[in-house]
Amino acid sequence: MKTEQILLALEISRCGSVSKAASNLFMAQPNASNSLALLEQELGYQIFERTYNGMKVTKQGEAFLQYAYAIERNMQKMYRIREQETRVRLSVVTYAYPFAERAFTRFCVNYIDTAHSLKCRLRRIGMVSQGVEYLQRDEADVAMVTCRQELYGQFEADFKKEGLYSEVLAHTTLNVVMPETHPLAGRETVDLQEYAKYPCISNEGLDKNYAPPEVEELLRQVDLHIVMEPGRARYELLEDSDSFVICTPYQVEELRRHHLVEKKIPNANRNLVLLMKEENQHNQQIQRYVSLLKDEIRVWEQEIR
Repeated sequence: MKTEQILLALEISRCGSVSKAASNLFMAQPNASNSLALLEQELGYQIFERTYNGMKVTKQGEAFLQYAYAIERNMQKMYRIREQETRVRLSVVTYAYPFAERAFTRFCVNYIDTAHSLKCRLRRIGMVSQGVEYLQRDEADVAMVTCRQELYGQFEADFKKEGLYSEVLAHTTLNVVMPETHPLAGRETVDLQEYAKYPCISNEGLDKNYAPPEVEELLRQVDLHIVMEPGRARYELLEDSDSFVICTPYQVEELRRHHLVEKKIPNANRNLVLLMKEENQHNQQIQRYVSLLKDEIRVWEQEIR
């Protein structure tokens, strides 16, 4: 008895046809029929009864298939032994970006059933300097940050001095988001000075050169500045007040659902930047996360259009 014969019997039981099973297993139909006949001859009983409606499992065949399924499951476990011994470690720090968090979730799901040990951590940050510090202290493997586009050359040089590898993964803008009923919602252009008298919501902290001088000046002028992470509470506050948010673009569906208006701030183009230590560029686990991250960024770019 060969494992190929066992797998053939299982495939026949799933699709009810020798020809379909042969096709699925990339076998010639005559070879599959002959292999099944030899298996049944060796066992001394029929696994299947040939009928006009296809292959019907016999009573003895049902018992055989139970053992066959167990063999198949154990074979899969045998192939996973090497991966099961893998100790998976990944620590990510990121601005509040949905694509970074979704990639992290996918990374964990991929390893939950196969890793011998899984220790992963995702933390939010609000400044470039925080990401750099986490990396320098070896408390993070990857940092996802944002830099002003026109100053990226300066940032890149600073990252290199710190022994960090940097890569621009995408470009985005800095926007104001407000309720459709906001007094400034109907304005075609954004004059930040007009927003100073309204409650402003932003993420925690502002780093040097994080935002254009006009935005930094606005945040110094506003009397009501609310620091709040993205989430349900932020949406509720926007819906119940004349507040506004300074942020990266929202997903179009979220804007519709919460009746919000989004406007680009002039001269506020930014780079979404991946950071890691230079020696970690070829770490397989980190590269798997980066690959998932790039996939999710492409999805996110479609969601905000």
